[in-house]
Amino acid sequence: MSQQEPTIQRVAIIGTGVIGASWAAYFLARGMYVAASDPASDAEAELHRLVQSFWPALQQQGLAPEASLEKLRFAGSIADAVADADFIQENGPERLDIKHRIVAEIEASTRNDVIIASSSSGLLMSDMQQGAKHPERIVLGHPFNPPHLIPLVEVVAGKQTSSETVARTMAFYTAIGKNPYIYAQRLKGTSPTGCRQRCGRRPAIWLTRAWCR
Repeated sequence: MSQQEPTIQRVAIIGTGVIGASWAAYFLARGMYVAASDPASDAEAELHRLVQSFWPALQQQGLAPEASLEKLRFAGSIADAVADADFIQENGPERLDIKHRIVAEIEASTRNDVIIASSSSGLLMSDMQQGAKHPERIVLGHPFNPPHLIPLVEVVAGKQTSSETVARTMAFYTAIGKNPYIYAQRLKGTSPTGCRQRCGRRPAIWLTRAWCR
């Protein structure tokens, strides 16, 4: 994959809370098609509300020529959202049983080579991979919040993640203007943003400033 011209054009967002909606807005701003799914009864309306609220900041940053809010589609199911996806950004609840169920639904409806990147901030990737048909294509792609504004993305491999998946994930995030970094090892419940929540904002601010210069 070229770092200048990504081949990924269709992204699926699974889980459309604030982080999922922020990712959706960012991918749209980079000119991609986004299909999003969330089981909450008000998820579709809330997704559009959040994306609309994020859009002015993205316009100030500069939109890709192909960027359009019309490229956002709310899907009625995970299967519908991921059917044509080239990349999947998962943002479900921080519960291992739910993550396993989401991964199983994704794998039943998408190509075997499509990367599944999780935004999880507190679970181990190796635990999330358990029971997956293709664990080698599952990786952590955890953003600093909000992802439509902060370019840092923490990329962590699980025990079964392939080196190709890590390389492709790094290349994709880089190509769309992110600053991904490989977090060599994560202890359960730890991440830079998790540290910010528990220890105060200063460590994360230092890291953010270093990357955003």
